[in-house]
Amino acid sequence: MEVIIGAEGAHRILLKEHFPDIEFIEFPGYRISYAENIPANVKVLLQLPKMISAIHNEHELLQEIIEKRKIDAVISDNRYGLWNQHIPSVIISHQLNIQAPAGNAFLNKAIQNYIGHFNECWIPDYQGENNLSGDLSHPVPKGVNAKYMGPLSRFEQPTGLNTNKQHDLLAILSGPEPQRSILEALILKQLQNLPLVKALIIQGLPGNTHPRIPSLPSREVGKSHVEIIPHLSDNDFRDAVNNSEIIVSRAGYSTIMDLHTIGWKRSVFIPTPGQTEQEYLGELMQKKGLAISYRQKGFQLKSALEKAQNLNSVPLKSNLENCLIILDNWLEKIGGAKL
Repeated sequence: MEVIIGAEGAHRILLKEHFPDIEFIEFPGYRISYAENIPANVKVLLQLPKMISAIHNEHELLQEIIEKRKIDAVISDNRYGLWNQHIPSVIISHQLNIQAPAGNAFLNKAIQNYIGHFNECWIPDYQGENNLSGDLSHPVPKGVNAKYMGPLSRFEQPTGLNTNKQHDLLAILSGPEPQRSILEALILKQLQNLPLVKALIIQGLPGNTHPRIPSLPSREVGKSHVEIIPHLSDNDFRDAVNNSEIIVSRAGYSTIMDLHTIGWKRSVFIPTPGQTEQEYLGELMQKKGLAISYRQKGFQLKSALEKAQNLNSVPLKSNLENCLIILDNWLEKIGGAKL
């Protein structure tokens, strides 16, 4: 069975690390831009016409690729235009019920209409109460042929937890600019006043070989207690999580699934300002007792680290059994080889 991956930018770099022998084609993303002083949800709403146009364009581009490369089936990673009525098409998404303060009904109807074009929707979460995405994917809307496949992660589940603590704090940066850099500068500035906190900062910059150090108005970050790395391989990332006492990161769903797979540590979430999904997920994880969540504005690292000490690490429970069953059944249905 031949597989082709369409991606661009940082996503392509990450995927290429995992699948170096698979063919890649350049496939443009939605390229949504964000601003420093405009909430992310407002900025996205202003770019809805651009997104709708991008969805239409990717649908047309897929049609050309299918005809040219004789594609037999498509799996879309939350890309609403990547379906075709003549071949089996699946979308992987947990975003079935948008949690937004405004335009909720309109956005949900639009997204559910897009998802309805696909033969199946695979939800990367557990079904029922012990889930990670909450109302985002529970319940399944009418007209959507959905299957819960369990959380997905690029990391393998470790055979055991490593208790060899090397860092008091692991800060995992991710997401769009300029907010990624704003959070990085905020954490670095406050670490200057915490010389006893040994910290590792992963910048979330795949493809970079040297860290980008932001300029700070006050004294230089102590070289002895703060280490900055642009990007880590999967094994090194997993080890960094296992060897750190407290994790500070955004509340993105991919991060939540990764921590669930690797093994929950004491976690502090700082949702990207205006990203209502991250704000919802941060509050959900806090209610479940898995993390504490703070707004970026006014965030105090010292206080957050003190409160995080009251959290407990959570035993591993992730497995890929349901995911493999769903994928095997689908491959058999379309005439492909089983895994």
